[in-house]
Amino acid sequence: MKNQPTPRLAAKGAFLLLGVAAALSGSAPAGPGVQAAAVAPIEVPVRVFDGAKFVDGLKLADFEVLEDGYPVSVDTLTLIKGRTVARREGPEAKRPDTSRTYYLMFQTVDWDPKLADAVDHLFTSVLAPGDAMTMVTPTKPYSLHKDAVATHTPAELSKSMKDILKKDIQNGGGQYKEMTRELSRLTRSISSSQTGGRTATEEIEGELDTEQAAGFGLEQTIEHYRTALMNLESVRLVDEKKLLAFAGLLKGVPGQKTLFLFYAREFRPEISPKAIQSLMSLYQDNPTIQGSLMDLFQLYKHETTFNAENVKKAFADAGVVFHFIFMDKKSQRVFGAYMREQSEDVFPGFRDIAAATGGVTEISQNAASSFVKASTASQDYYVLSYIPPASGAGPGFRKIQVKVKGAEGYSVVNRLGYFSR
Repeated sequence: MKNQPTPRLAAKGAFLLLGVAAALSGSAPAGPGVQAAAVAPIEVPVRVFDGAKFVDGLKLADFEVLEDGYPVSVDTLTLIKGRTVARREGPEAKRPDTSRTYYLMFQTVDWDPKLADAVDHLFTSVLAPGDAMTMVTPTKPYSLHKDAVATHTPAELSKSMKDILKKDIQNGGGQYKEMTRELSRLTRSISSSQTGGRTATEEIEGELDTEQAAGFGLEQTIEHYRTALMNLESVRLVDEKKLLAFAGLLKGVPGQKTLFLFYAREFRPEISPKAIQSLMSLYQDNPTIQGSLMDLFQLYKHETTFNAENVKKAFADAGVVFHFIFMDKKSQRVFGAYMREQSEDVFPGFRDIAAATGGVTEISQNAASSFVKASTASQDYYVLSYIPPASGAGPGFRKIQVKVKGAEGYSVVNRLGYFSR
């Protein structure tokens, strides 16, 4: 393509999703209590699968929709394949907006070559002229120019995005990796104190200058380790308010909205329970060390840092399809350290958000394969519309359930519901 400007993804501010330094641009509702009022009719995107195959031959009469457990009368059905309205049933009304906006978010500290394959698939098989796309790396978000797909080849666009993504992942992961390395050093140092090995001071002399190391004993090393552990947790904190605000922004985006979150499995170095028990026995006459070791047990407990129930309702109300791509990987062996799975506090929440929006959760060491499956599942869908029944219950979240009459073996996915005022 001659005389075309080089394709690029333009940075447009910053965004905080999972503790990556950034701030949301614009304003949005802060939570479910201030969501925009539901409008009539209610539109429900629905996907029906027979195994992995999308079922495209269903009629309006084949569907049953319940709101808060009560049947409602479905007025229209629209079958959308890609960006094309393939079929409509019911009274003539405003057609659903078939425009498409894609969001790809990456929460990983290591560059995975399979991510390059996923980006290639994005531009060769997913994005079409007229589609909008935003990429959020560990450092900042970028938007694809609205005319880029039409004016540049998939290879050009893919290379541009891969170069940016790889650079930002490598740069953004630096602080996290340094924190992990520090925890590994301190873990080895503390663990060695329970044996006849080097002292805590000797163990870290290679990492600190002589003057610093001279005053370092086991008590100080444990406190240093505790601080490093808390710093790591603060970096990976999931901000519930930011998630709700982002859902509020997505609600105002027209057409089909599809979000892919690539999240890499995490491990952190910890002092093994056996080593802690040994140290507590060895230093049973030292209440300071005893108390510090007991505090570590509390820090090791992982609890969900955001209310998944609130967030999944907000994303369902926004009408976005959320796909959670969990990038599985093996833990590295760190001498003297116990590598604990660190994703259990976020995995259930994001899995529930995906289910509540009609999205999927894919777990694999192959991010490209997971992306292909998730993006394929989003291509074709039905839109069912109905007038919501009058309710005396006041404002609140209305749950939607969709069934296919007389169908056995079909899986039906749709958003959980919407907020009514």
